[in-house]
Amino acid sequence: LWLARLARPDLQRAVCDRACSITKWSANDDKRTARLMGYLQMSKNYKLVGRVCDDACDLYLGLYVDADFCGDTGSTRSTNGGWLCLLGPKGTMMPLAWVCKKQTATSRSTTESETVAMAYSLFHEAIPALELWRKILGREVPLVIFEDNQATIKIVTKGYSSKLRHISRHHKVD
Repeated sequence: LWLARLARPDLQRAVCDRACSITKWSANDDKRTARLMGYLQMSKNYKLVGRVCDDACDLYLGLYVDADFCGDTGSTRSTNGGWLCLLGPKGTMMPLAWVCKKQTATSRSTTESETVAMAYSLFHEAIPALELWRKILGREVPLVIFEDNQATIKIVTKGYSSKLRHISRHHKVD
């Protein structure tokens, strides 16, 4: 778990799922753990790499967000995914933070789970990082959010969706 949090974001969800099963272990959990160990053996040379190729005046923050709709078969809850990095036009790509967190309620649609994932990553990672990088660079740092769901992009751009008005009750996202 410590290694996944420190330097292997690709392991975080699988390791956390194994840790959540520790009190109700089954034969399937043995199989899942063996598969995870096989992946660890195969990927032991994987490294988290970043590079900075741009001047400080050209840097900006990029937030990549995604969600898996009803990805947890036990509870039907979705999982938030977020990747915050420092970007630049000449190839700068420095990972700063990532998040992988199970949502607190079951989403009714992919758009809802994507919106909740975006809100979670934005408020827990991106906004605090904006203030930090403003202090470090001595200027306002732009934030670009990368989202792959067209319906979510339209709703966020518009600022409201009557079909998702229940999100504030279930997920505590306004």
